[in-house]
Amino acid sequence: MRSASSKSLSTKIMFSIAIISLLIVIVISVVSEKVTKEAFYSVEIEKAKIIAKTIEPLIALDIYLDLNGKIKQIATNLIQNPNILAVTVLKNNKVIDEIKSAEYENKIEDSFKIKNIIFEPNTTKKIGTLILTYSSKNYKELRDKYAKLSIALLLFFVLLFLVFGLYVKRLLSPLRKIASSLINYYPDKKISIPKVIQNNEIGLISNALNKMQDNILQYSKKQQNINQYLEEKVDEKTLELRTQLYTNSLTGVPNRLSLLKDISGLENGALFIINIDDFREINDFYGQEIGDKILIDFSQRLKSMFDGDNNIKLNHLSGDEFALLFMEKPSLKEFTKIAEKLVNDIEKIIFLHENNEIAIRVTVGGAYLMQGAIEKADIALKSAKNSRKSFLIYDENLNIEKKYKNNMQWVKKLKQAIKDERIIPYYQPIFDNKSGKLASCECLIRLIDENDEVVPPFYFLDIAKKSRLYSTLTKIMLRKSCQYFENIDCDFSVNMSVEDMLDAEVVNYVKYMIRKFDVSKKIVFEILESEGIENYKEVSSFISDMKALGCRIAIDDFGSGYSSFEYLLQLDVDYIKIDGTLIKDIDSDRNSQVVTQTIVDFAKKLNMLTIAEYVHNDKVFTKVKEFNVDRTQGFHLAEPQKDISSYLDI
Repeated sequence: MRSASSKSLSTKIMFSIAIISLLIVIVISVVSEKVTKEAFYSVEIEKAKIIAKTIEPLIALDIYLDLNGKIKQIATNLIQNPNILAVTVLKNNKVIDEIKSAEYENKIEDSFKIKNIIFEPNTTKKIGTLILTYSSKNYKELRDKYAKLSIALLLFFVLLFLVFGLYVKRLLSPLRKIASSLINYYPDKKISIPKVIQNNEIGLISNALNKMQDNILQYSKKQQNINQYLEEKVDEKTLELRTQLYTNSLTGVPNRLSLLKDISGLENGALFIINIDDFREINDFYGQEIGDKILIDFSQRLKSMFDGDNNIKLNHLSGDEFALLFMEKPSLKEFTKIAEKLVNDIEKIIFLHENNEIAIRVTVGGAYLMQGAIEKADIALKSAKNSRKSFLIYDENLNIEKKYKNNMQWVKKLKQAIKDERIIPYYQPIFDNKSGKLASCECLIRLIDENDEVVPPFYFLDIAKKSRLYSTLTKIMLRKSCQYFENIDCDFSVNMSVEDMLDAEVVNYVKYMIRKFDVSKKIVFEILESEGIENYKEVSSFISDMKALGCRIAIDDFGSGYSSFEYLLQLDVDYIKIDGTLIKDIDSDRNSQVVTQTIVDFAKKLNMLTIAEYVHNDKVFTKVKEFNVDRTQGFHLAEPQKDISSYLDI
């Protein structure tokens, strides 16, 4: 492991400076040595050249005049210079004179030669050569002195850097102490940071660290207090949310989630689901505020009925639905008695509002076995409502679940058929009894299953109403029927329920389709007689809107039991479709004949056309014509079909 000192800033600074400085000195020394060596050497060569150049004219004259003695004298004088080791004179490449100094043999290795060509005076004719052997001893002495000086300078710089490094290390030693103290620092713990007296950067750092430590410690304490407060709030909110999660916000009674939690793992329990009948009407009539008060009061009344019985838990499942969970199931006989008593006791409850007494009724569904208890109790509840019973306990033998699942399957089939565009209209021709020609067609809904089989409406229409798909089917029938008859010269009728007429979206869609395909003069809307009488105001408003567009109206199933000629007058209809229960036995039943004749006579006086439905044989068809019914519809003449092209020329 590396020592702490090797990692310290001062050591690194000192080491870095030493290395850099050493490199600088070495580079300078190497460069200087090379430069000075060349300079010293050049000086010695230049000196030798100057000497040779100086004596060259003299020797040239002596050679020209053949004064060899003079040449020898000049050479002898030259070697008196300690740096000249030998003088050699050549004439025609032959040595005519050569004089060497006494040190020649000792210094010949450290020497260099200067060779000058000798020319005849005042000409460029070569007459000889002068060779000086020059000693480099002086150059070596100068170089050695310079080397010693460089070493001395290097040692000086090393010493200087060492002193500087020690100074830096001493200067930064307070930082090392501060760093050692900070190693053990934690935000919630105060440590002792060495105080630096010097008024420099290190002193400022020391003071700043002490102040920062105080601030951090203070902030840490505040943060701890905040965290503690937040934890308390989180615990408080968690408890509140858990309470809200398992409690109905209106009544304060445990909700569906609480029931699911209690029911999981419960094997020997039983369950009631209680639904307040027609509670929506209470909300609509008295207002939601009063409805909420009734729900709160009702939940308190239910609690009081089983007050002190720890075996029964009350849950508020949704707006008008409650549950009673038996943690230990009673006998089936006792379970049934409790349901009867519960229904009777609730019917005796009177809720007061502004001196008005409000009574409620409930329907109860029970599950005596815990496996799938909520689903089974809910199925029993729905079955009880459908059969108009006050309570029903789920029983496998009643096939309630089978019917319920069958309905769910049909809902699924319906949705898929809608998605796949497998809801289509079939058209049943209606013929004029006088001419025998096609007068109009009734558009009847059909579902094409995945095997291309045609499914009649009695399999799925009621389920469509319960599953809120009915208005979608109405729109599909209207769109496809209008599109089909857009370019066909034939009237057609479409059935409208009171739910459709009360649905603003459907009514607007009807108007849009009529305008889009321009069928206002062809389309007839069929309204059930019973719905027209029971919902006179709503139906009357729809009829007025359609009449304004140029459409016509037919009353369907007229004479089925609700017949009221007074309302018929007020509804301003164009056609009366006589109910099939009257037509099917008109050939043999006297009462059917009397009622039919009355309807026909009444219609003719009001300029309304009559249509006989369900004409199934020739005898009935003959009677219909005898009673002057205007038009006929039935399997005897034509069944519903996808295309009526073959009837258009009849």
